[in-house]
Amino acid sequence: METFTDDTVVALASFLSPHDMLCLALTCKKFGDKNYGDRKRSAAREESSTRNVRQRTEAISLMGVAARTVLHAKWTDEERNALPRRGDESWIGIYQEFLKLFRLPLQFDKLAGGGFRHIIISNSTHSVEEDKTRVCSKGYHIGAAICSNIMRAGKHTVSFQVNDDDPASNYGILCGIMRPTTNDITRFGHCFILSHDLSSFSLKDYGRLHGDKNVDCCLLNTRGVCGHIRKRWKEWEESELMAMDEEQREQAVRQNRCIPFDWEGKEETQETSFKIGMVLDLDEGTLDVYKNDRRLGTMMSGLIGEYCWVVTFESTSVEGLVSIGR
Repeated sequence: METFTDDTVVALASFLSPHDMLCLALTCKKFGDKNYGDRKRSAAREESSTRNVRQRTEAISLMGVAARTVLHAKWTDEERNALPRRGDESWIGIYQEFLKLFRLPLQFDKLAGGGFRHIIISNSTHSVEEDKTRVCSKGYHIGAAICSNIMRAGKHTVSFQVNDDDPASNYGILCGIMRPTTNDITRFGHCFILSHDLSSFSLKDYGRLHGDKNVDCCLLNTRGVCGHIRKRWKEWEESELMAMDEEQREQAVRQNRCIPFDWEGKEETQETSFKIGMVLDLDEGTLDVYKNDRRLGTMMSGLIGEYCWVVTFESTSVEGLVSIGR
């Protein structure tokens, strides 16, 4: 009877959002107890007299089972490859990440540096709300509009619509990828990811994790004239530089700088309204660029680690509107 009841709970919980699953897990011991899996295995061993070998499996709650069940039913092989589980990461958390990455609309949910604001729209009840899929520049500030979805593996796509037929200038709009950051970055007063030390907001020290292969941000200038790369946000300590020889020191200092680079396929843009598409393939380590659904080429290769989508401006005088979508 207990097995039937638990299976019924899992089936009903599949209609809940990850947030509601988490609330149930936190407010009801039966739903949130991670020893649920151990009790189920003990019951199974008692019922089966022919099995004497104990298998080591993870501790998981009833809501964790529900989230895992929903995931296995919904995601494709490609989506599962793009969202590998980290250690004993919560299945409810993975379910939430899955929805954000592949099912819900992409949005700019972190605005850092004061350079952007969300577009304000009116709804049917005559109240106003923020459209987090679109941002416009505020002027006299340099900031970043960040989509906080963490891309950890596999293939991911995005489209940035620049200006939506607005006659404003597109010059200086940059879009691309950056390392994931904490929520604290939204309180950063002035944020230009190509020159500021953002290591205190980074989720990890990717420079130490990936060494010479590290790239903390890679951006496309939407004018099409070049790309911009910065390999390391974190500034080197003086003692670290002193321990290097001259060639190593020169290379280390260069890692902290914004480096413009040419890439095969770049194409100058004269229009003020256009769409930039990107495909980040973390299995291959490549970032491909499209313009108005036409492939231009591979802007960067050799990428490794985790990234988020981002938009920024290269000067305080730039005005423009950018929307994000799939």
